[in-house]
Parts: sequence; structure tokens; C-alpha cells
Amino acid sequence: MKYLKIIILIITSIMFTSCDNFFEFSVYEADVKPEKQNTTAKNLELIQNFTLNSDTFKFAFISDSHYFYDGLKKVIDDINKNDEILFVVFGGDITEQALIKEYDIFYDIMLTLKKPYITVIGNHDYNANGNLIYTRMFGDFNYSFVFNNNKFILFDDIVWESKKKPDFNWLSKELQNTDNFNQVFVIAHIPPLGDQFTTEMTNTYRKVMSDNNVPLSLHGHTHSYEYTQGQVSYLTVPSLKEEAYGIVTVNTKSFNVELIEL
Repeated sequence: MKYLKIIILIITSIMFTSCDNFFEFSVYEADVKPEKQNTTAKNLELIQNFTLNSDTFKFAFISDSHYFYDGLKKVIDDINKNDEILFVVFGGDITEQALIKEYDIFYDIMLTLKKPYITVIGNHDYNANGNLIYTRMFGDFNYSFVFNNNKFILFDDIVWESKKKPDFNWLSKELQNTDNFNQVFVIAHIPPLGDQFTTEMTNTYRKVMSDNNVPLSLHGHTHSYEYTQGQVSYLTVPSLKEEAYGIVTVNTKSFNVELIEL
């Protein structure tokens, strides 16, 4: 009995002396450090400050880092070597379990990127308190911006983990009165034929795209490469486990897609 009490005291002591590490990995932890907050707004300001003498520019599209941190690092290193890429769009699933530690690792790796980046939320990023962390670290789930007379729309189309339907009304309103833009690009984590979409949702998404003459819709989630060209073209890039990403070259009224495999 004496030895049992000693063992209990030792275990209790270890738990309390290491409590900082214990709570750091709690699924309920959502405390984002001030310097890591409002990342989207900070990067959008950098993008808006670019001055171009041409309608042509390039952006990189990457998605689904999960816990493939080595793949993320290699892709970021490769993007840094390409001076023609102006900014990076991340297509969701920053995390695997949506722990604050995973968000922090992603953030710290992205600090090595020498270009601005923006993100859209993925289904894994909704787990636990991930949606709260995402909001504090990055910002709104749905937002848009204009660059070089092209409109970019970042759209939250997560269904299962968010427990809500995509806000297609918001998306439709964002696509109204876009005739004066050179082109409009929509970025959402789940592709329209993804597992989370019902047939009705798939039809609604595709109709919104076609009715508003969206030339390219960009996605992740499936962890595989697919590029379907048509009136509306659909691009899905592999996960970063594959150490691959897309480059979109934007021209005045056209674009080109290239898959980079490292």
C-alpha cells in the first residue's frame, strides 16, 4: 500500500509538471497567438500591393497538407524558386484532426513561403474546434477579392463536418455583375462530384458556375489529379503526400493549367 501511494504521487507529479504540453494537444484548445491571427487579411493586403504591367500572371494551387509536412515543405521550396508565381492559393484540409498544434505547424512552414497565400477551409479543418481556430488564424470561410481585374471567390462547401449546407445564395450574389472582370475563379475544397454533395447540391453548384460563366473551379479533397475542360473547367490537385501542385497562368480572357510533380 505504501508503494502504491508513492507511485500515485509520482504519476500525479509528472502530470502536473507537464500540464502545459498536455493541454497544448487538447482537442478543445483554440487559442491562436496574436501574431498568427488575421492571416488572410494580411496576405490579401500584400497581393493588392502588387503592380503589374501585363494582364498575364501566375498563381500556384496546393491542397490537403494534413500531416504531410515534408511534402508541404518541398512544394513551398519549389514555389519559392519560381519568380513568375505571384501568390499561392491553398485548397483546404490544412490539418488532419484540426488540433491547434497542426495549425501552428502549417503556419510556421508557410512562413518560409516568399509569396502571399490565401486559404479556403477543408472538411478536416472543421473537426473538434478547428473551425474556431481557422477563423482566428485566417478569417472568414467565405470571401472574395479582385486582382488585376480578375475576381477570386473562396467558398466554404463543407457539409458533413460543418453540419450545414453550402451557402449557394452567397456564392450566387458574389457572381453577380462580374461581366467587367477579365475572368472569375472559384475555389472550394469539395469538388462538385465529391462524396459530401447530394445530387441536388452537385447540380446547384454546376448551374451557378455555368450561369455565371465561371471559366475555372479549383478543388482538393480527393487527393488525386483531375482536370476536366469545358464551358466550366474543373481542376482538382493531389494531396501534398504526392509532392505535387498546380500552376495556373492567367491571361486576359484565358488560362492554362500545369501540374508540377516533384
